[in-house]
Amino acid sequence: MSHNFWRSMDYESSKSQMADDFYYHQFKVNEIVRFDTGSEADMKFQRADIDVQLHGWGRHANVSEKFRAKDYNDLYLELYSMYPQTLGWMERNEADFLAYFFPQRVLWINKHDLHHFFKAQIQPDVKEEWLTQIQERFPAKNGKVDLNLKGKKVSIIKAYNKTPTKTWDTIGISVPLDWVAEFLPIKEYRL
Repeated sequence: MSHNFWRSMDYESSKSQMADDFYYHQFKVNEIVRFDTGSEADMKFQRADIDVQLHGWGRHANVSEKFRAKDYNDLYLELYSMYPQTLGWMERNEADFLAYFFPQRVLWINKHDLHHFFKAQIQPDVKEEWLTQIQERFPAKNGKVDLNLKGKKVSIIKAYNKTPTKTWDTIGISVPLDWVAEFLPIKEYRL
């Protein structure tokens, strides 16, 4: 089974108005600029993991958005967007905040703090053999391997992406939200 890249993009796009409503209501922003047209200028922001820019309060904030259809009380942190050649969004630390949308809540996380947590607590212990193992166990399909990292249950998750012209694997690690909260503040807003 493959991950439907276009369906995933459509799902995220369908949530942008809800996200904009959240920003206007919760943060009282004056303007929202989305980088989702596919233009070269927008792709520059996308490659920096910046999906939206919120303007207000005499300044702006660059925000990375993630949308999940289900809430597993975890954070999925992308290691590789295209394994093995392109590192994932955890390596691109140009956004100020991460807005992690679940069906009933939004987590608002300082992206620089999250990046520091990732570099200190997760990345040094991710073993290349884990990535090789998931590639071998799940060739040309999605897969998940549960592991123990520092006494915490984590999952290495592989999405096999397929479009009419190419295929690639995205690999990330799912970590318990309470573990992340031990190291950095997470603001939670109900939807």
